[in-house]
Amino acid sequence: MRIVVIDAHPIFRQGVIRTIARSQGMECVGEGMTAEDARQLADELRPHVLILDIAIPKARAVLVDLVKQGIKCIVLTTLDDVLSVSNALASGANGYILKGVSGLELIGALKTINDGAPYVTAELAARLLIGGTLLPKRAAKVQGALSYREQQLLDHITKGYTNQEIANRLGLTVGTTKVYLTQLFKKMRVRNRLQAVIAARNQAP
Repeated sequence: MRIVVIDAHPIFRQGVIRTIARSQGMECVGEGMTAEDARQLADELRPHVLILDIAIPKARAVLVDLVKQGIKCIVLTTLDDVLSVSNALASGANGYILKGVSGLELIGALKTINDGAPYVTAELAARLLIGGTLLPKRAAKVQGALSYREQQLLDHITKGYTNQEIANRLGLTVGTTKVYLTQLFKKMRVRNRLQAVIAARNQAP
């Protein structure tokens, strides 16, 4: 897994890089301090996952750009207010964790996101669910309009299955599964798995 780390604090950034270096199958291929660094390194290195502190200037704008390019992004920050978290997720972040997290949880979050599933710490998810703020304002209420296959996919991602697991269970290729999921998210007007799961749960009778 090729990873880029973007954080304004060099000492913290180096700690994250050392944690990644100790993990088998992971490599930090680039690091930077600014949103522009994030954009440039993403273009040059095409990482599998980019770790971004949403507190740096223009971070949300670059997050939107990177997501459009198909780069998975995980926010690692001190900002724990509901607005910051919900805005980042609405912008397409694949995960959101707080600084102070253990190295073990960071590595677990990176693996989860690289496998195609979202990651938010349980505490943050619970706080956001209470207010229903994980959803974009225009999330569509379309469960009744979903095809049988789309209902299957929604059920599987609600249970936390990865793309590979879904493909195996439904007899599809991983590529086909990704195409179907993209179509599902578009129909539901959500950006990622996490938003789709919350939309499904909020609309359940």
